Amino acid sequence: MNIVLFGLRCVGKSTVGVALSELIDRVFFDTDSIIEKRECKSISEIINENGWDYFRAKEKEVIKDVSKENNAVISLGGGALMNKDNVEALKNSIFILLKADLEVMKDRMGKDNPRPPLTNNNSQSEIEDIIAERMPVYEKIANLIVDTTKLSINEVCDKILSEIDTGV
Repeated sequence: MNIVLFGLRCVGKSTVGVALSELIDRVFFDTDSIIEKRECKSISEIINENGWDYFRAKEKEVIKDVSKENNAVISLGGGALMNKDNVEALKNSIFILLKADLEVMKDRMGKDNPRPPLTNNNSQSEIEDIIAERMPVYEKIANLIVDTTKLSINEVCDKILSEIDTGV
């Protein structure tokens, strides 16, 4: 059974994924990083050059590939589970929704590498629109929801491990 970490931008999916995979001795996959390696470009470059539809098609390919793994920790890009095919491909997984307060996400986004816009708004103001669109979908998919706002990486991992049976 795979552990899938998902949520909006800047909630800690990749950081928690690395730490969690090390704690429970599982392989870690970050779908955005895999796409960047396969394309030899950053996500921003891929989207600027080829558009969102191309990126989402590449994301779907990567998710199909990593979904074949067993006992992996998988970090998904923010919008990956808006595609029902991706949810279906990962159906034999535990879905963990990571979330954070809006101000914390904005702060983290300001410190992070530039990311391609998801809407016509600037990257920080678009978060509210994306929350309204995605969170209802995410909450239906999630087996567990963890708020990363006030927790350290280790505390997030501890909370996940205390709530799910990882077989370790």
